[in-house]
Amino acid sequence: ESADLASTAKSLGVYAFTVCLGLLLQGFAILPLIYFCLTRKSPWVFIGGMRQAIVTAFGTDSSSATLPVTMMCVEKMGISPHIAKFVLPLGATVNMNGTALYEALTVIFIAQLHGVPMSGGHLFLVAFTSCLAAVGAAAIPSAGLVTMVMVLQAVGLDRYAG
Repeated sequence: ESADLASTAKSLGVYAFTVCLGLLLQGFAILPLIYFCLTRKSPWVFIGGMRQAIVTAFGTDSSSATLPVTMMCVEKMGISPHIAKFVLPLGATVNMNGTALYEALTVIFIAQLHGVPMSGGHLFLVAFTSCLAAVGAAAIPSAGLVTMVMVLQAVGLDRYAG
């Protein structure tokens, strides 16, 4: 039994590392690259200007709770309040790509943990459903835990949701 526990702990460690690595790549490589390609400006200056909002986001685990601080940060950076008041609430609701990444990796981990094989079609369905679920999730802390059930159901893993 201790071998099973050790194996499960190792799998959980690999899963946690993979989630953290994916989020770090997204936050410090992919998103800054997209920002640079679209604006031809340094993403690090922008990230520095958003420091207070980023810290608040980590502390609250909620895009919506961070919204007032985010609006203050972008206005300090010279972005029009009219634009900020339109774009930021929309982004806080729709831009849940971290949630999509987390949900997809979690569903794949659950399948692997229970020895359920996943075909290429299953993996595509996990990615697609995770994206849809993340966009449709409420902008409240840990809403991804609720929408993950939909992703599990999409690939027939709902028996492991409870």
